[in-house]
Amino acid sequence: MKEKGRHAAFCRVDSPFYKKRGKKVEAMIEIKTPDRFLLEWWKKIPAAVKTAFFAAILFGLMTHLYQFTNKLYNYDELAITPAGYGIGAEAGRWFLQLFGGYTASWFGNYSLPLLNGLMSLFLVAVSAALVADAFHVKSRIFAAAIGGLMAVFTPVVCMFYFMYAAPFYSLAIFFSVLSSYLVLKYPKKLLPHLIAVVLLACSLGTYQAYYANAACMFVMHLILVSAFSDEGTKAKEIVLTGVRYLAVLAAALIAYLLLHKFFLALWDVQMVNYQGMDSMGQMTAEQLLGALKNCFWSMKQLAAGHIMSLSPTRLFHRAFKLVYLIFGVSIVGVLFLKKGAWIKKVFVLFGFAIFPVALFLIYPMSPGAWAYTLMGYAAVFLLVFLVIWVEKFCENITFRQSVAALAQWVTALLTISMVLLYVWYGNGCYMALEYTKYHDLAYYQTMVTQIKSLEGYTDEMPVAIIGNEISDATNNMGSMVGSTFGLDGRTESNINAYSRNSIITKYLGFAPRFCSYEEIVELMKEEVVRKMPCYPDEGAIQIVDGVVVIKLTEYE
Repeated sequence: MKEKGRHAAFCRVDSPFYKKRGKKVEAMIEIKTPDRFLLEWWKKIPAAVKTAFFAAILFGLMTHLYQFTNKLYNYDELAITPAGYGIGAEAGRWFLQLFGGYTASWFGNYSLPLLNGLMSLFLVAVSAALVADAFHVKSRIFAAAIGGLMAVFTPVVCMFYFMYAAPFYSLAIFFSVLSSYLVLKYPKKLLPHLIAVVLLACSLGTYQAYYANAACMFVMHLILVSAFSDEGTKAKEIVLTGVRYLAVLAAALIAYLLLHKFFLALWDVQMVNYQGMDSMGQMTAEQLLGALKNCFWSMKQLAAGHIMSLSPTRLFHRAFKLVYLIFGVSIVGVLFLKKGAWIKKVFVLFGFAIFPVALFLIYPMSPGAWAYTLMGYAAVFLLVFLVIWVEKFCENITFRQSVAALAQWVTALLTISMVLLYVWYGNGCYMALEYTKYHDLAYYQTMVTQIKSLEGYTDEMPVAIIGNEISDATNNMGSMVGSTFGLDGRTESNINAYSRNSIITKYLGFAPRFCSYEEIVELMKEEVVRKMPCYPDEGAIQIVDGVVVIKLTEYE
């Protein structure tokens, strides 16, 4: 039946209750068509939020399509796929193991570049849209900058180096942002806070470094409330809001640790010393002080040097200097031009003082860890906050319209330019990854050809490769890669003990029985092996006692 242009379904309800009264009740249940439901839902989404999403997709494809449409690998991709998802509960990543095991049972954990890449990019784009919505971003240009930055920041490139795990890592990013979104969007409702705690605990249980995303969003909101709230907002309310955010972060951390202990016992595994995660939350006062120092040092390095490949060239350094300049000038503007209680201005200064700790929270979380690119994603919120801060500043501080317009122009051009710089850098990194692949395959193909050309060789002979690295003076990656695109997560060459068997078997299709470590140790004692030259010199590949021996380096 049609009523007022709407599709509706009618049903007649008969029951003893109604029959007793001689009544018949007609109930109408409206069932919207999929098209109508999606159209109505789409209309409710603010334009800036949509812009953030589509900008993330557009700039993300500009950056990562190279990786999505080619089968490129890094060292872990070689060793772990197609069966695995990375290190699990033994490194504190119990949700990764739980979810990874579930997906493996249904689909297998295959590293499918296009599918994994698009799924991951979609989750990052949704995260960008949530950030734009949480902070009520109105400018489409600024929303586009947020989406672009969150999709092309170098840690995302590093994430796609580990393509087999990218869907899990991007899900962790999404969980961390969604948890913060729920807390910011529904400040007076308990259920969203409980859901936020669970989501953030699961994010921690997938990749601990993304915990900092939530911390950044909370600090950003507190700074904005302190700087631009109306006079009716009391300092006490801001303090209580901060306490509420701390409670969510603490509850999520406690839930994560409790669930971690539960799954360790359930699966009967022990923590390993991987990136200091076995000692997370355990540190001396001296270690804590050193970790806090590293947070502020990293902020400085963004504009002055190299830190986790987050600002890899001098052009990035200059851009970050301009970012700091804009922040500095606008903070002074808030302090002297914004009317309001002085205590709120103190809160603003305090918020900016602790912001570096939130951005680089990985240091206090795990002071013994070697922080590399993948762990630095939270630093993107420095640039995200810039566009949010400038928009709110221009909305709340009274000064000439031309000055406000100029501030927005400078910020928009700066952030979009940085997006394009990261697009360029990401493409360069994937190019470098491909050159490494060409180098690896060419080198090992020559080696396999020589093995098969040995006099007396049979396909039943086991193979023993002696030496972790190579000592080949002719082995050089050349100038095509250089040092510019030296992003963490890629080695100049995968000709090493960790990766070589996987390359030879999975990519060259040569699958002999490789000798065990114990067998190699015994072979190394043989005088004939000790006297062998190192590859690629003549005689570096020989048959010794029915075993094909390839000697790569000298040893004691």
